[in-house]
Amino acid sequence: MDSLESWTRTDVTFDGVTRDVYRKGTGRGVIIIHEFPGIEESLITFAQEVVDAGFTVMLPRLFGTPGAGFSVGNVVGDIRQFCVRREFSVFARGKTSPVAVWLRALARQLHDDVGGEGVGVIGMCFTGGFALAMMAGAPVIAPVIAEPSLPAGVGLPRNAAARGADLGLSPFDLEAVKASGCEVLGLKYRTDPATGTRFDTLRRELGDRFLAVEFEGRGHSVLTADRREFGVDEVLDFLDRTLKDEPSRQPPPRDEPLERRLESRLGAGFDARVTGDPARVVLHVTRGLTKKGRERAEAIAREVTGRDPEIVRLTPNRLG
Repeated sequence: MDSLESWTRTDVTFDGVTRDVYRKGTGRGVIIIHEFPGIEESLITFAQEVVDAGFTVMLPRLFGTPGAGFSVGNVVGDIRQFCVRREFSVFARGKTSPVAVWLRALARQLHDDVGGEGVGVIGMCFTGGFALAMMAGAPVIAPVIAEPSLPAGVGLPRNAAARGADLGLSPFDLEAVKASGCEVLGLKYRTDPATGTRFDTLRRELGDRFLAVEFEGRGHSVLTADRREFGVDEVLDFLDRTLKDEPSRQPPPRDEPLERRLESRLGAGFDARVTGDPARVVLHVTRGLTKKGRERAEAIAREVTGRDPEIVRLTPNRLG
């Protein structure tokens, strides 16, 4: 992949297991764990933004060939990794995937190298829950889980629902997450079936320490293939205030007259944020919308601002 040429690749070995790790940047440490089917262009784009925000980023290759996408060979290799090598607990409830042990060692190494109070971890889809699993036994203080999808919510309805609510953590690791005192940032599309009801589980287990960002519309990969700019901003803000000694990100200037005009057209239940640099129209809602309600809000936002809006629910509500 040409986009990886500016990254430094090294072989990293823990407990006899060697993996490729790509590294770039300076500052506090962040590990970004790719989703299925491996390291892709959209992931590198996002990772570069984390580097540009002032962080040392590590990209471990857990499976797949970088840039190969959904080729037959790449997918077959992934399936072997999941099912034969048993590094990923695809269906088991109440169990942490074994690969988390290797990832914890990587987090400890990165922390020893760059310092600070701890490191950040961003997991996505199949690896979404790993950001939580790494908090048991590693100095992870800024965990981000994007569209967590393990264990897979398949099988008969009762079993599928139970898997869809499970966090992919052993009881011991779940207690470590709860005892950490850390905030956890979670992002997903509200109606994404792959994520099940895990966000409800996290709200129950962590209370207001779980910061949920849920987008209206269809999609899965919030930070990559189905990217939402507000989601990327939320991640960068979270890392900035959690990891850095002196946070450096500043909120963009808002167009308050245009916000008031938009809110008057939308009616109750909407809070608008309109900025020019970067250009964003974000509509915060207090509850999920029907398809018709979403389409109405999008049409009004386009008419008033000339831009497509992102519609999102934040829990707990932290608008300022």
